[in-house]
Amino acid sequence: MKEPVRAQRLDEATLAGLETVLRAACGMVLAPSVRRSLGTALTRAAESQGLPTGEFLQRLLARDTSAVEAFIGYAVIGETYFFRHPEQLRELGRLAAASTGPFLVWSAGCASGEEPYSISMALLAAGVAPERIRVLGTDVSGRALARAQQAMYSPWSVRRMEPELERRFLLGRPEAVTVPAEVRARVELRHHNLVTEPAPVMGAQAVFCRNVLIYFPPEVLPGVLERLTSALAPGGWLFLSPAELPFAQDLGMEVREVDGLPVLRKPLPGEKPPPRSTSRPGPLRLVNRAPSPLRRTLPASRAAPAPKPAATPPPLPVPPPAQPPAGPSVGETLALARAAARDGHFELAEELARLAAKELCPEAYLLLAMVFEGRGDVQGAVDAVRKALYLEPQLAIGHAMLVALYGQLGQPEEAERARRNALRALEGLDDEQVLRGVEEVTVGGLRRALVPGMKLGKSGAR
Repeated sequence: MKEPVRAQRLDEATLAGLETVLRAACGMVLAPSVRRSLGTALTRAAESQGLPTGEFLQRLLARDTSAVEAFIGYAVIGETYFFRHPEQLRELGRLAAASTGPFLVWSAGCASGEEPYSISMALLAAGVAPERIRVLGTDVSGRALARAQQAMYSPWSVRRMEPELERRFLLGRPEAVTVPAEVRARVELRHHNLVTEPAPVMGAQAVFCRNVLIYFPPEVLPGVLERLTSALAPGGWLFLSPAELPFAQDLGMEVREVDGLPVLRKPLPGEKPPPRSTSRPGPLRLVNRAPSPLRRTLPASRAAPAPKPAATPPPLPVPPPAQPPAGPSVGETLALARAAARDGHFELAEELARLAAKELCPEAYLLLAMVFEGRGDVQGAVDAVRKALYLEPQLAIGHAMLVALYGQLGQPEEAERARRNALRALEGLDDEQVLRGVEEVTVGGLRRALVPGMKLGKSGAR
């Protein structure tokens, strides 16, 4: 049995030095949770080079090229899996099948390769001729690219893959699956630094860069985004994660929807691009998005009038107009929607849940799923839950709801897959912890409900 790695305890000065190395090498700024793992990354990287940790640290802080490359491989964590956003891949396949000529896709920040291989599979499944397909996967980590070249993965990497696609495109081995030659032949893997190097392709029909931009500091983002968009052909598509869409509001891109979720399109020559914003991006504001109805403002006629100036000079200063009161928050709207659903007012519940869903609230989509199921639209409920899981892949209640829904649809393989995903999402959580969802369910309660043979209800609990 392999001995666990003992993480090197680092003082604040050393941590800051390591962060400076990472930022200079690949522009990345680490979240606090990832920052705490730098000691482990340092120890593993030193072992991979056959050096004592202290000596490796000295080389690393001196910017030795081989030391920096090794450290990046262990410090840059890329969590991914096959068919992470299946609705986007289905749309990509539809677009490719309706087009002619070569179809080029760039997967930027591809980590261990699940995304570029998923793109290749989706295009082949859509009936696109293999000779038309070219997928380029790039990453800054040589270690991640080496894993991608091996094309061998654990069952956890295929947790969201449809059984039919899994049977067609993956080869099973004990404790692992491998990607067949027909899929790998369409994919090229290449080292690339999004911060320091120009785009590696031009004229791409699509660029995927999901959950990568969130690691870059604000001053780096414009250059990275310019590289991504310069790689696109006119009419090409840019796929980002929902949390990253605000960063792209000044790109002059058109916003389209795929299964209710926004994606970006580069305008064709002659098309009028959307107006550029003059403000800095906020944390939840999307490109060209209408103001949320959850924060309605009062008509101008109801605003408090400014007081008249005094009759004698000098005039009194005029105070600013009173600010209109804000409307209900997302949480308040969701609570109203829950109450309406419990009382059987499903139309009102749906209307309120859709308002909350516009703010990219996963729980709102779970509530919509319950409304759809109550109407007998089980497939609509599945689609709503999948949208919630797109926004929050570790939402255990969402996976649990799919167990019951797939059971109603007569899809036992998908139901079992959803059950395993729900249990994995609960790993490491305390039994008394209350989970995110539409109704209050504890971790322990959901674990018991997920025992094989236990009947699940609409909320994912017994």
